[in-house]
Amino acid sequence: MNIRNLKIILIIGLILAVFPMPYGYFSILRIYAVIVFALLLFQIPSKKQNSRNWNFILYIALIILFQPLIKFPIGRTLWNIIDMAVAIWMLITLNKKK
Repeated sequence: MNIRNLKIILIIGLILAVFPMPYGYFSILRIYAVIVFALLLFQIPSKKQNSRNWNFILYIALIILFQPLIKFPIGRTLWNIIDMAVAIWMLITLNKKK
């Protein structure tokens, strides 16, 4: 399975997170998101330095935000906004070349 397919699954999962789901769904989604963001982090090309820095910072921030060990009490509404914003951003960058 390539990284594009993993991103598509994460996008769908983030969109579904807006709907009422059992708590276990969110726990699994967070673990999956961290794995995908970590894979994306390691695939950042080292050629474009400025772009590389922003992507590096963004993926680290997303890994920290979505990590399942220490949960940030930011409320369901804000989580819905974050989930949709990340899903839209990932959808926009889905076909972007490395």
